[in-house]
Amino acid sequence: MRSGSFKCVKTSEDGYEQVLSFAGPGEVLGFEAISRGHHTASVIALEDSTVFTLPLRELDRWRQRFPSLDRALQFALSRQLARNADVAEMMAAVAAETRLARFLVWLSASMAERGQSPRRLYLRMSRRDIASLLGVAHETVSRSFSALADWGCLRVDNREVEILDDEALRACTRGTRGVSDDGSRHGTAERSRSPTRRAAA
Repeated sequence: MRSGSFKCVKTSEDGYEQVLSFAGPGEVLGFEAISRGHHTASVIALEDSTVFTLPLRELDRWRQRFPSLDRALQFALSRQLARNADVAEMMAAVAAETRLARFLVWLSASMAERGQSPRRLYLRMSRRDIASLLGVAHETVSRSFSALADWGCLRVDNREVEILDDEALRACTRGTRGVSDDGSRHGTAERSRSPTRRAAA
């Protein structure tokens, strides 16, 4: 990928679209075709994007001709394995707030790697896409955004998300139980700030 962003999805026989991952500039899509001989997932652009394509049948020839390409592919494969591990870690949490916090920390780090602001995030993906990736309901994602905003971690304005307290957000990633009956967070200090926010689409 040269520019833009994509979501990688797998569609079931009944038409349900499961989001497997999100990808941005510098990432390589379609690695699974090397071992399986075909693509098992589809990619959908989330904005105007630019990609370079390399037919699988020509891959070996290009790798031998350009050693730097081979090294770049090895790095990209390692990066994808790390991304898959990050997604697995997101899914390991029981609480939806923790899953969302881990996703936002991951997205912030990805933005920083691309030279963009790690605190001011514009979500190219929809709330439904995020919910599909995290394995929760769409409404649960919206409530989790509201909870993180109430705790002073974020300011949310539709698809614009500003990280107000990085330390507090990271503290939310370390818990798994979420919110107690009295509305406080497990494992993190209660914060009095309640930034304004608008309902997300």
